[in-house]
Amino acid sequence: MIVDAKELCFSEYKGKCRALCIDYGDKRVGIAISDINWMISSPLVVLSSQGVYRGIREIVETHEVGVIVVGEPIALNGAKGGKQLEKVNKFVRKLNEMCERIAIVMWDERLSTCGAERIITGCKSRNNRDKIIDKVAASFILEGFLEHVSNTFAVS
Repeated sequence: MIVDAKELCFSEYKGKCRALCIDYGDKRVGIAISDINWMISSPLVVLSSQGVYRGIREIVETHEVGVIVVGEPIALNGAKGGKQLEKVNKFVRKLNEMCERIAIVMWDERLSTCGAERIITGCKSRNNRDKIIDKVAASFILEGFLEHVSNTFAVS
């Protein structure tokens, strides 16, 4: 089920399942995952866009995923639209059919690749950087989502 982040009752999920984040790309798909308490975001794997649904299904089943966060490509000025957003929306619709019992949330991915590049500046080899940048970007997106959840449901 595709849900707006504002409409999802996170207390139903925290402590019971993990959140999975997907940074969808034409060639590679970065995957990150949270811990069960939704405090830590960890890069998990980079999948080829070919056969990505099978890989996601295996991860969902293996890691007790209850929420999937998909990076939403939004322009720096906040505008929504464009070919990449159309591709991501198509991907999300198919993912929704495959994972009908799992909540799917679109989350702003602006500057996630820039943030990931700053994190991995120690990678000297371009080949090594290309192997991990997408999963680090997914982790960066998931971190923003988890921070939102934490701030939204913080106990005063």
